[in-house]
Amino acid sequence: MALMFHLSVGDVWNTANNIERRYGAAVTGVLCVTASALNAAYQYHNVDALAGDLLGLPMIWFSVATSLVTATWQINPNPTTGERDALYPVAGDAKTEFVWFQG
Repeated sequence: MALMFHLSVGDVWNTANNIERRYGAAVTGVLCVTASALNAAYQYHNVDALAGDLLGLPMIWFSVATSLVTATWQINPNPTTGERDALYPVAGDAKTEFVWFQG
């Protein structure tokens, strides 16, 4: 369950960061992805140490990704207001649409 939760959190973060370009929420999201990956590795390690260690290896990438996402948020203020986006999800210009529901 921990791995499925981690993958779900990663999908939500991916949408916020890459599709909707909500850079502020993406900073918080990447921290949640990192925490969920750490939890999944810990849960796997409790069952099989090797599995937990292997699942923990992506933590190296998550630390780099966290730095990159944070830097992207810092250098890309909102073009309209000139301020950085909030670090929490807010209603904005981005609109999520599902292709399979469009008629």
